[in-house]
Amino acid sequence: MHKILISEPLNETSVEYLTARADVIRCQADDAPKHIAEAEGLVVRSYTQVNDALLALAPKLKVVGRAGVALENIDVHACRARGVEVVHTPEANTLAVVDYIIGVIVNMNRRFWPMDHCLGHDGFHVARKATFGRFISGTTLGIVGLGRIGSRVGRAAEALGMRVLYNDILDIKVDYQAEAVDKPTLYAQSDIITIHVPLDSSTIEMVNAESIASFKRGAQFINAARGQCVNYHALADAIKSGQVSAATIDCHHPEPPPADYPLFGLENVTLTPHIAARVPDAVQKMCDVVHDVLAVLDGKDPKFPAPK
Repeated sequence: MHKILISEPLNETSVEYLTARADVIRCQADDAPKHIAEAEGLVVRSYTQVNDALLALAPKLKVVGRAGVALENIDVHACRARGVEVVHTPEANTLAVVDYIIGVIVNMNRRFWPMDHCLGHDGFHVARKATFGRFISGTTLGIVGLGRIGSRVGRAAEALGMRVLYNDILDIKVDYQAEAVDKPTLYAQSDIITIHVPLDSSTIEMVNAESIASFKRGAQFINAARGQCVNYHALADAIKSGQVSAATIDCHHPEPPPADYPLFGLENVTLTPHIAARVPDAVQKMCDVVHDVLAVLDGKDPKFPAPK
């Protein structure tokens, strides 16, 4: 039987699928080097670092499966140089993240909160009159990165009556009303900015003190991409000054964020623990990478190899 190492939590359905067809070893991400020597397949998520150091310990490795989309924790070039295929699940969590982003936009602007006790006649009407929000129709949404997620966020936003601006390194055409602009224009004109970019040398801290200074004053900011794309000290300063009026952050750096994380305790900031894709159906689809892992080990072509 094939030997497969699982170094991060997977849906039990996928684990059962593998254990019925292979000799499976399970461990924590930090312990992968201790168990990789005999493995022909490796299944990871976000935290196992598949680099030259790990690959040097894995002479029998034939395939690495990433249960998710992004591949920044996997050195794809180093893997393929050693004849190791890399597979992932590029479409698994798209709609889950889109749901999250649209929900965040509505929440930041409508400011719903529960009536969890009896307010009485006077209190009820005081609360009702004090509860105001901004109608999102007519606001401008700026999307940096118009890939699978960004493009669908734009489609949903346009359907809600928002003006959509976008910026991408590729010349992308959409079949809904949206305008391609450069980043300075997007930052200056957007009421809400959301980023959907991969992590690479060009996107590390792309949102920093300089770029934030070019935001429309009072803009709102969302990050459900990668934590390293944002300088959170600069963002915290911008929130304190009012340059950024509200922010929702799902991806942090590091994870988990430390006790002195600069965004903790700030008004109009919502922090979530990297959950945008954590919908059961999406999680299962991400874990379905095990099918491609076994396919490669059986000498078959995978459905979703990493880009060349």
